[in-house]
Amino acid sequence: MAGAHPRILILEDELLTAHYLKESLARFGYEVAGVCPAAEAALEAVERNRPDLLLADIKLQGKMNGIEVAAQVRRQWGIPTIFLTAYADSETLKQAQETEPYGYLVKPFSAEELHTTIQVALHQHGLFHACKTLSDTSAKLLERTKEDLRSVGARLVSAQEEEQKRIARDLHDDLGQRLALLQIGLDRLKQQLWESCPEDARQQFHHLLAQLSQISEDLRRIAHGLHPSSLDDLGLAVALRGLAREFHERHSIPVWFSARNVPQKIPGEMALCLYRIAQEALNNIARHAQASSVDMTLAGDASGIMLLVRDSGKGFDPEAAEEKKGLGLISMRQRAELLGGTFELRSHPGRGTEIVAYIPLPANTGSAGYREIQKKGAETSAPEHEE
Repeated sequence: MAGAHPRILILEDELLTAHYLKESLARFGYEVAGVCPAAEAALEAVERNRPDLLLADIKLQGKMNGIEVAAQVRRQWGIPTIFLTAYADSETLKQAQETEPYGYLVKPFSAEELHTTIQVALHQHGLFHACKTLSDTSAKLLERTKEDLRSVGARLVSAQEEEQKRIARDLHDDLGQRLALLQIGLDRLKQQLWESCPEDARQQFHHLLAQLSQISEDLRRIAHGLHPSSLDDLGLAVALRGLAREFHERHSIPVWFSARNVPQKIPGEMALCLYRIAQEALNNIARHAQASSVDMTLAGDASGIMLLVRDSGKGFDPEAAEEKKGLGLISMRQRAELLGGTFELRSHPGRGTEIVAYIPLPANTGSAGYREIQKKGAETSAPEHEE
């Protein structure tokens, strides 16, 4: 930004023109930062004095012309240029315009024309500088906001999982145990009264016990959905296999599940992330896909783990789905990105849907492992059919 007395460097190899420029600038209250007859001297003066504006003749003696000097000054120091020239041909103008000058004066010109052009140039450069500063500040604020949102998102996901874990524990330890005691009590009462009960009472006993058994099973399934204990106790591959089996039992849609090169020890938050993504993907398939089968693959190497879920359903337009901002897709993507991973959705009407989530192991943040896993995933193998 120019101060109260803008500092202007003159690049002009004609002595009379240089003297005229220097006198005119002083008369209008500008500070002359130097008068240079050659390109090399001008570049040295710019680096040393950092003027607010460069007045540059286009045609100069030596290897570099004024256009080349202006381009380097703009690129290296962000200083604007006004060109001075006796040539107004289209080729010269075209070359000059490539450096995005702030003014162009054709010799001879009056002092008033020079003053007006300088004022406009400095004002335009000030506006540009202000816009750039605002843009940089906005970019920093946006990045900080994104980081804050990621942090809040991570805390919300963690709080949600903790609350679901608490509810699942309460359902299992409290309601589940009470239902089990109730079932035992009814069984004992049945044994005591069975011989003396009429047939319709026996049928009611059977009906009540069957209902109680179904309620216990539903409660177990809900608790498992809230927080799968097998994930903590037996690992991700076993938990996903159980999820596939349960999905098939509930919806009569076969799931082909395979696990390859999965590390024995996976960080808990990473395993939970991939499990939740698989869970949401299967829920979406049950609700929308009209699929006849599902393929689920868990594959890993030393750098990370990939989860692939592919269905044979009706498919859809991914762009239209992104515009609707479905919470399921947002949740899956957010979970993967919170752990430094990636989430991809591939679908086409009539061709099914495929999701691919990749989570790097803590010591790895690149995507090389993902590409290697994709290559391995293309190899033929005999998956386990969950039925």
